[in-house]
Amino acid sequence: MWEGLPVSGVSVIATAAAAFAIAPFAALAAAPGVAQAAPCAGAGSNPVSCQNCLVYVEAYHTSNVCYNPAPPRPPPPSPSVVSVPTLEPLPELPPVHTPLVVPSPSPPPPTTVAVQTPKLTPSHGAPGNAALVAPPKGLDASPQAIADAKAAPVTRINPANPLEPPSRVYDFRQQVQNVVDAHRGNVDLIKADNQELVRPKHWDYVDYDDNHRPVLYNPLGEAMTFRYFYDGAYREAFVPAGGRIVLDAATVGLVPFTAVGYSHVASGSFYGGASIPPAGSDGPPPPTYTPPTPPDVYEHVSALVAADNKTVEVGQVEVVGHDASQPAGSQDTFLLNDSTLAWGQVDDASSATQIRVTRTQSLPGAGPTDNGDFLVALTALKEPAPPSAPWWPSALAYAGLTIGAGLIAWTISRPKRRADLAPGD
Repeated sequence: MWEGLPVSGVSVIATAAAAFAIAPFAALAAAPGVAQAAPCAGAGSNPVSCQNCLVYVEAYHTSNVCYNPAPPRPPPPSPSVVSVPTLEPLPELPPVHTPLVVPSPSPPPPTTVAVQTPKLTPSHGAPGNAALVAPPKGLDASPQAIADAKAAPVTRINPANPLEPPSRVYDFRQQVQNVVDAHRGNVDLIKADNQELVRPKHWDYVDYDDNHRPVLYNPLGEAMTFRYFYDGAYREAFVPAGGRIVLDAATVGLVPFTAVGYSHVASGSFYGGASIPPAGSDGPPPPTYTPPTPPDVYEHVSALVAADNKTVEVGQVEVVGHDASQPAGSQDTFLLNDSTLAWGQVDDASSATQIRVTRTQSLPGAGPTDNGDFLVALTALKEPAPPSAPWWPSALAYAGLTIGAGLIAWTISRPKRRADLAPGD
């Protein structure tokens, strides 16, 4: 019946069967102190159980327990009271002190050490035949609009992460193109290096607060977006019409920008190195703060435009920085007339000129670049002469003088006439 089962399985079955066979006798001996009867001997033996027990012993070679009654079960011990040892109180642990968290040191304040820029050699005087690069025109605004914009509520801006404009339909360059297309009267186009370049007007509306933070205010009747390079990337800050923003510009350096609105394009710059007050505060800088030294402004600088091999005179030059990764001869960056970005190099004292220009950008950070021909083209511009005075004030003045002279002559001659008439009376 159990062929094919392993020996261990058969032994388990045999043991279970033997236990089943003697189960009735085990039940009779359950009382304490009474011996359990064997299946084949003693009181309580049973022929059927004895036969079954012998069969299992023979078949499975188990121990012969069929005739040996089990020893009586010992009576349970009398109940006694067990003493529970008293636990010694745990020693009082010393109080755990919360570790004092030492705040990490605050980051060092922004350095106010000016960026090391090359210095121009003293001017030898521009050659007599050097043409002057025409400076940019300004953006006109009424005195009242300027005063209102300066007093407008100020919005604090992180220059490395400025707020997005309320609605942006076009990117910056497309905005410039829209001004060129729709408001040609407000924009000058200069042909240079086989292209038409936008000549922006100059943005004069830059101020600084007590922390030396740049403040851009907008007295125009249209919003303006300012594009500049700061903290390793180009950024764009928005100033609404009549509004004002303050830039937490801690990084020391000259920052050129281009500004565009609905109908105007302008350029200019601001200078970083400000003391940044805590959030929500506009208090004065700490006593340890030292404002950065303003950038050197060189006037009447002679510049060689390499592409045209022409020397021009630039009214104002500032050195933005030096980039050794640029090609030799183009590692110095300049801002010319606070408007045009230029690349080249500072010439040594033995050169006839002070700087050499290899590339220019009429819209700093926004427009195409050219080979410097833009500067030569600007020398050919004739600034419009101031409007002549109207003729009628002069005419009125002349007439007044004539009438006055006549009255004086009549007044003088009147007493003489009276004297001549007296003898004939």
